Amino acid sequence: MKIFKKSILIFIFLLFPLNLFLLMGSSITVNYPLTIIDDTGTAVTIPQEPQRIISTAPSNTEILFALGLQKKIVGITNYCNFPEETKNIEKIGEMTPLNLEKIISLYPDLILAYPGLQLKEIQRLRELGLSVIALDPLTLEDTFKSVKMIANICGISEKGSLLVDNLTQRVNIIKSKVLKIPISVRPKIFVGSTFETIFTPGAGTLFHELITLAGGENIAAGLSFWKKVSPEFVAQAEPDIIIVPVGAMNQGEESKIKRDLSQHPGWSNIPAIKNQKIFIVNEDLFYRAVPRLVDGLELLYGIFYE
Repeated sequence: MKIFKKSILIFIFLLFPLNLFLLMGSSITVNYPLTIIDDTGTAVTIPQEPQRIISTAPSNTEILFALGLQKKIVGITNYCNFPEETKNIEKIGEMTPLNLEKIISLYPDLILAYPGLQLKEIQRLRELGLSVIALDPLTLEDTFKSVKMIANICGISEKGSLLVDNLTQRVNIIKSKVLKIPISVRPKIFVGSTFETIFTPGAGTLFHELITLAGGENIAAGLSFWKKVSPEFVAQAEPDIIIVPVGAMNQGEESKIKRDLSQHPGWSNIPAIKNQKIFIVNEDLFYRAVPRLVDGLELLYGIFYE
């Protein structure tokens, strides 16, 4: 009897890796033509697996790279700057207005567009018979949906799901940590700049969502989207931490940014200023609806609590 049980165990042990290999090796077949409802509510039919893709927004370009589809990209905008390999891809020009002549000359079989700036051109490209998917994710969940949508369109649904599962696990780790932190001790956060006119993200922005998920209290939570605020508004809110996003449109030396903020009239009693809790971050981790948002979330949690 013992020999029989031992034989069964050996058989199961040997069979399990084989089954696992078969499962891992299996893939979901995408059947074309494929009809997709994009973020404008438009039904777009993709006749076959795309081979020549144009991205008209940095966020779409990043998602393509994250999915390993960079070899299929034939054109991107001047603002698509991540990852480094984007510098070797042909540029189609500005995000708005789109250079339709340039786009057509590259013979794309799929265009990933951004309706926030390109609705008129999207319609024209569709009239010319081109397949255009408009993506406008406004939240982290929307971003994950965009990843899955692009993966599905390009015939790699499984890869998209695996990427999103990994990102979701990382988000859930942060959520579980934040749940243990009493609301009363969570830091008040101000996202600002050294510009004379101060714009800060309120509810409805990716930045606000990430601040909240990371366990911070956004002082502009009562405002909607990006809003202009006065220096007095910031002083009265008494933020514990100041986050300064920098990038292509807002560059500057870190020490100078901190010095300028510290010397801002009327802000000397702000806790973040008194305790020198001023942090300079890469704006792309918070503005673009891409997988790197999770990097931004983890960075914020580290700033707030580690």
